[in-house]
Amino acid sequence: VNEFLAKVQVAVDEVAARELAELQADKAKVTGTDPASPTLYRWDVPFHQERVRRARFQIDQEALRAYFPTDKSLQFTMKLAERLYGITFVERKVPVWQEDVRYFDVFERQPSGKAGAFIGGFYLDLYPREGKYAHAAAFVVRAGSTLAKRTPISALVTNFNRQGLNRDELETLLHEFGHVLHGVLSKTRYADQSGTSVKRDFVEAPSQMFEEWARREEAFKLLAEVCPECPRLTTAQIAQLDASRKYGQGILYQRQREYAAYDMKLHTGEPPAPMPAWAEIEGKSRLGHVEGSMFPANFGHLMSGYGAGYYGYMWSQVLALDMLSAFDGKMLDPTIGRRYRRSILEQGGQRQPQVLVESFLGRKPTSDAFYAEITGRR
Repeated sequence: VNEFLAKVQVAVDEVAARELAELQADKAKVTGTDPASPTLYRWDVPFHQERVRRARFQIDQEALRAYFPTDKSLQFTMKLAERLYGITFVERKVPVWQEDVRYFDVFERQPSGKAGAFIGGFYLDLYPREGKYAHAAAFVVRAGSTLAKRTPISALVTNFNRQGLNRDELETLLHEFGHVLHGVLSKTRYADQSGTSVKRDFVEAPSQMFEEWARREEAFKLLAEVCPECPRLTTAQIAQLDASRKYGQGILYQRQREYAAYDMKLHTGEPPAPMPAWAEIEGKSRLGHVEGSMFPANFGHLMSGYGAGYYGYMWSQVLALDMLSAFDGKMLDPTIGRRYRRSILEQGGQRQPQVLVESFLGRKPTSDAFYAEITGRR
């Protein structure tokens, strides 16, 4: 793990340096000083990143809601899953905890397009209300087990605008629906290996991969099918959106590496004093350590199952981007989608992730696509 984190640091260092120089120049513009004179502090970064992003890419996230109506975006997401994985969804009236909640059964799709064998089901709780969980997440309602003949049920909980989604929210929908599919399409013998009950450094990979269908022009053809009246993004707009998403990758992954390195330092060898250990790691960064800050006291992942596993966010992305390479130029190919379903989604945690990915790709996994992504070369 530490070797992987060291490689990430080397890969993004120059990218982060260029990005920070741009932010320093923007601070000089705002403060009316010489470009080389203002000190860029860590708390300056989000403000100037957003200023530069808006000026460079001129993307109005709110205007994108017209392109991605919420209900049509859901239909798009489900149609993707149907096309790729050979399944079909049938909405059914069942008892729910709130009137907006919807439930769908999942079936194998027959050649005629009709529903075949029953697979499982999921609930959708998409809109905000008072007292509701405030984030987006997928939850296991019932883990599947072929031994117990128990079918899986999941729930997708979000807080979306009822009228439409921006680009980030469309990615969130695909990401969390990826978790739902991982659970519902699982065919494991034992419930405790069902769906997302996999190694911590693999659990995000299927969902991270599914996000890519919110970025590719090929995939948006399906959105046009479910919403012919929706405005369509041009090739140039799609490229601009992706460039905006990638802006700041150096700074982002440099920071992620620091968090992961700190996590590993706490969990390998003799446990160090928390604050000095963090000050040492952050102090080696280009922006240095912020005296008086108490980041370790706010690092909630350490207490929520990610101890010695924070690096898994990045390692999952290594595997996600490598698996995605099988779909290059064939984003809607059902043959590849079904192979992915059999090799990855149905297997849950009953085999090691490395074995699953190698089975799907027909080769050993590589990190090439990940390093291309974090350095802006993909």
